[in-house]
Amino acid sequence: MRTFVATSLAGAALLGVVVSAPQTASADTIAFSSLPVIAVPAKAETPAAPEKIAATEHAEGIYAALPPFAQRKQQEEQGYHYVNVFSTEKEAQDLVADGSVNNTPDDGTGPRTCLTMGGSLSKRLTLYTRVKPYVPPKPTATEIAWLKRIGRWPPKPQAADKTPPKDTIETVHLERLASTKDAVTVETEDAFIDLQTLGTRTISKASMRLVRVAGGPNDIGIFAARDDKGQSIFLVTNPELPQPGSEEDRTAQMKQLQSTATRLVAQMPSGGSSETGCGYVRFALASKPGGGQMATVMATAFLPPSNEPDDTGPTEDQFESDSMNDEQRKMVRDMVHRENRNQRARPVAINVSLSQLASEQSPLLSVSLGWAGPDERLRF
Repeated sequence: MRTFVATSLAGAALLGVVVSAPQTASADTIAFSSLPVIAVPAKAETPAAPEKIAATEHAEGIYAALPPFAQRKQQEEQGYHYVNVFSTEKEAQDLVADGSVNNTPDDGTGPRTCLTMGGSLSKRLTLYTRVKPYVPPKPTATEIAWLKRIGRWPPKPQAADKTPPKDTIETVHLERLASTKDAVTVETEDAFIDLQTLGTRTISKASMRLVRVAGGPNDIGIFAARDDKGQSIFLVTNPELPQPGSEEDRTAQMKQLQSTATRLVAQMPSGGSSETGCGYVRFALASKPGGGQMATVMATAFLPPSNEPDDTGPTEDQFESDSMNDEQRKMVRDMVHRENRNQRARPVAINVSLSQLASEQSPLLSVSLGWAGPDERLRF
């Protein structure tokens, strides 16, 4: 059956109005029957968590670390600290060395790697763990007086718990996305992490390849594959930031706007939602004769400069004077440039659906894109 892309969204303006943008919604997709088929492995039992993982044991791509003791001393005196989990060894080493966390935005030149514990994907995880048994705070005089009135003071003596805290084992999930123009490959890994020793152990690994089925403004990509159990897997990548005029502007743009570009929110067929700050969101849809499912992904598209005469910022003429020297004039030009340094943006909705009439042999794959709000200006 023919697969199509529509450029409409109920209640929103058509994306066809952005034909002047560098990229607009793609009009060609591949047939549903041409989607690559992913074999679903037999469901294996999740192994029981070990009691302890040696500090020398490491799962590939998952690095746990603590900041220097001086930074966590106060927390540990209160009986807890936070374990940071990274996807690169360098980030973990930087934290151990001086407590720094590299917040440099991803330039998009390499694979995207993200971590999760079942919620949103993120660049790193921060996990809480106790380092000694909890000791309740001593009651105040007012609290003691109240406890006496209700017959609960003095408390019954209890033997002190002298046993060390048990090792805490958690499960983390890693995803690594490598993309080309026509396809993406998602590699996943599940692993145990020992929050006491910081050792990690791989549970399982998997990989899947999805092909591009549609595109949108600023290189939004919609990729898909189908499994041999009747579901289709979709992955939507974020819009790319447009290239500014100078390297200085690019640095400021990446620092201020990359988090906006990589934030996607997906409304699932179940009614739940999924949010990511890693620049892509993945979900599954299923269809059978006489039924269908749809998901909507919200993103931020970036538009070319406005041509409206009133849509301008300050000018150099407003601040320059004849008494200024060259250095002062340069300062004015730089200031005006920064004040005018902004990016037009607009929310866009990407609808992905599978539907199948009772008389049809295969589902109809539909992708539609439409504006979901007015323009706004993002300063950087």
